[in-house]
Amino acid sequence: MNSNVFKGGFTLIELMVVITIMGILSTIAVPKLFGQIAKAKASELLPSAGSYIHLQNSYNIEYEGKIGSWKAIGYSMNSNSNIKYSENGTEGGIAPTTYTTDEGEIAAWKAENRAPFSDCAENSVWQIDVLQSPSNAQYVVYDVKITGGAGSACAVLTNKFVTLDTYNHTIDAP
Repeated sequence: MNSNVFKGGFTLIELMVVITIMGILSTIAVPKLFGQIAKAKASELLPSAGSYIHLQNSYNIEYEGKIGSWKAIGYSMNSNSNIKYSENGTEGGIAPTTYTTDEGEIAAWKAENRAPFSDCAENSVWQIDVLQSPSNAQYVVYDVKITGGAGSACAVLTNKFVTLDTYNHTIDAP
């Protein structure tokens, strides 16, 4: 029997090194993977909110300063397994009444995650409140809020969501 046939195998040390490297890579890669999954689930929030604001702005211009319901502005957003959308507390829009906050805002668009998104806790809320512009009652401004989660974990997933806030900005006339 030729003993040279078995010389091509791996030593125990080589196998241990490979297993150690794979363990280190998996401890780095797995959390990154789950973070990307959470970002993907939360990625629909910004386009949904942007569409709502675009339609609300169009309605506001057409009806000279009025704020419209989802139905009035032609907006609809169905909830899914990741996110529940609601207008003034009514899932899927078409709220029975208008809810006004203490500041005179209308809590018009709200999204809640139905499951945790990585460090962003379940039932965290992304909300857009609409109010008349303090500088010109013919225009509306938006107050954007993110509540829930571990500190800014939800804000990190949807970092551009806060840029939709026009509460402290001037609205230019079209």
